[in-house]
Amino acid sequence: MKKKLLFICFLLALLQGRVNAQTTNDTTTVHTANGWYVGASGGVPFGVSTFSSFGADKTRFGWVAGAFGGYRFTPVLSLELFVKAGQTTLAVRENDVNANYWLGNDIVRYYAPVIDMEGWDYSNLKSKVSLQQYGLQGNINIPGIFCSDGNCRWIFELSPAISVLNTRADLITIAENKKVVEGKTKWHLGVGGNVQAGYRFTKHLSVGLYGGFTHLTGEHFDKLPKHLYKDNFIYEGGVKLTWSFGKDIQRIKQSPQTPAYIPVVREEVPIVREEVPATPQKEQITEPEKPQEEKPAEKVVITPTKAEEKALASFPTIYFEFNRSVIEVKEQPKLKEILSILRKNPDMKITITGWCDTVGARDINLRFSVRRAQRVKSWLIQQGIKASRISIIGKGSDFNEKIPAKARRTETKESKEDKK
Repeated sequence: MKKKLLFICFLLALLQGRVNAQTTNDTTTVHTANGWYVGASGGVPFGVSTFSSFGADKTRFGWVAGAFGGYRFTPVLSLELFVKAGQTTLAVRENDVNANYWLGNDIVRYYAPVIDMEGWDYSNLKSKVSLQQYGLQGNINIPGIFCSDGNCRWIFELSPAISVLNTRADLITIAENKKVVEGKTKWHLGVGGNVQAGYRFTKHLSVGLYGGFTHLTGEHFDKLPKHLYKDNFIYEGGVKLTWSFGKDIQRIKQSPQTPAYIPVVREEVPIVREEVPATPQKEQITEPEKPQEEKPAEKVVITPTKAEEKALASFPTIYFEFNRSVIEVKEQPKLKEILSILRKNPDMKITITGWCDTVGARDINLRFSVRRAQRVKSWLIQQGIKASRISIIGKGSDFNEKIPAKARRTETKESKEDKK
C-alpha cells in the first residue's frame, strides 16, 4: 500500500507544471521556492539491531548532524544530496535480560561462560555506534499539488532515500563503563525514507520537523552476533533548516474595476456602403431659330472606392502556455506594440478575442479564453488606456487550428464599428 501511495505521488509531481516568470513594470512579484536550496539538520537517532536503543534498563539517545543541498524543479518535486554524522548507543533488549547470554572475546554468543576465555554478560554490555551517511533523496511536497502558483508556505514532504553508511561499534560494559572490544568500520547500503512537516517563514527560510528510518544491509551494525531478530534499522527524528535561493516571478495585476470572467458577445454589424452614382450630364438642346448658348459644366460627384479606404491597423497575436492565462516574458514586446498603436490613435477602439486549444471541456475552455482576453485588457487599462476603448470576446476551443500551441492565443483587431 505504501509503495502504491509513493508511486501515485511521483506521478502527480511529474504532471505538475513549472511557474513561468514575467518581467513587466505593472506586475506583482511572487517569490517561489523553486530553484536551488541548501540547509542543515540535527536530530536524535535510535538503533535497533541485536541490541536496541530502547534497552531493557533505559532508552539511550544519540545525536546526528547533517548538511544537504538540492534543486526544486516544481512546487511538488525536488531532489537533494545529503551527508550526516552521528552516534547512538544500544543495549540488551528486555526479552533477553533473563536469558543469561554470554559474549566471548571471539564475538560469539554462548549460553554459559567458557573456561579460559574472557567474556561478558549480555546484560552488562552496551554497543556505542558511530556512523556516517551519504545519500540521495527525492522529495514530494503534497501541498504543492494544490498550490499552482508555487508560493505555498506549508510543507509536507514524503522523501524516499537511498544511501551508503559506514558504522563502527565499540562494546562497553555498563557497570564499569569500560571499553572491552574496539570495533572496525563496516560499510552498508541503506534504503529508507523520511516525512517532513514545516513552514516557510520568509521568502528564503523554512523550518521543518522530520522523522524517518534507514534499513542497513549486511551484518548487524552493533557488532553483536545475529540472534532471533532480523532488525537492522536506524530511526531518526529532528529539525531541518532550509535556505531557498528560489525564483522571483511576476504576475500581471488584475484590475479591480474589471468584471468577473463573463463572456462578452458583440454582434458583428456588417458595413454597407452605397455607391453614389455620378450625376449624368444633361443633353444640350439646340433650336434652329436661336443661336446655341454656352452652359456651365456640371459638377461630377466621385465616391472613394474600397481600395482607397484606410486599411485597418495590424496587431500582433499573443500566445499562451497550456492551461495558463499568464502572459510569458517572450510575449511582453507584443503587449507594448499594441499599447503603442493605441497611444498613437487615441480614438481607436479594439476588440480582443481569446482562444483555447481543443483539450478539455468546452465550457471550461470558453471561460479560459475570456480570461486570456481579459488579462490583455487589464494590462492595457493599467497603462492608461480607457476601458471603454476595449472589448473582449471568448471563443473557446479553436477546432480549425490543428497546432495546439497556435490555438492558445489572443487576437486584437480594430473595431469595425469605430472604423465606420
